[in-house]
Amino acid sequence: MVEVAAHVIALIEARRPDLHVEHIGSTSVPGLPGKGIVDLGTEADPAEIPVITAAMYQLGFGPQPGPAPWPPTRPMHVGAYAYDGDEFRIHFHVHPRGGDLAKDLRFRDALRADPALVAGYATVKQQIVDAAGGPLDGVAYQEAKGGWILDVYDRLGIERPANVGAGPRGEADQVPDEEASVGGAG
Repeated sequence: MVEVAAHVIALIEARRPDLHVEHIGSTSVPGLPGKGIVDLGTEADPAEIPVITAAMYQLGFGPQPGPAPWPPTRPMHVGAYAYDGDEFRIHFHVHPRGGDLAKDLRFRDALRADPALVAGYATVKQQIVDAAGGPLDGVAYQEAKGGWILDVYDRLGIERPANVGAGPRGEADQVPDEEASVGGAG
């Protein structure tokens, strides 16, 4: 997955050289099981986010599907990338500058540095899957592992993300409700 992330990051940064894109999420941590989705993240000035969104759509990304996608002020673009005969799902998170990307990076780096932390996270994930006994909704999966992640954030001194308790809104909590609902996030 690291190679896939590197290829997609190169494509994004070729389109938008002003962006610094990071590989985040489970696929960025060696030995950590996950859903196999390659998560990428970047930060940008809020005024640039619509322009970045347009550039990502030209590159082949699309809007996040579902009933409660991240808002246009903090989008998650979805796509797929074919590599070595396989297709990989890509989630590209665009955070307003100073948002939650730094927290994602600190969590990723803590996991990369601590095999016991990786083992604990892998155990929690497996328990969630085992308890489901079948297909598991992605939102339910995120919610189920959220308590463990927040405990780790607290231990590491990472401020809790803006979206805690509000679903996938992130920095949208800082946007007036009428503006957030226009993008379908309300």
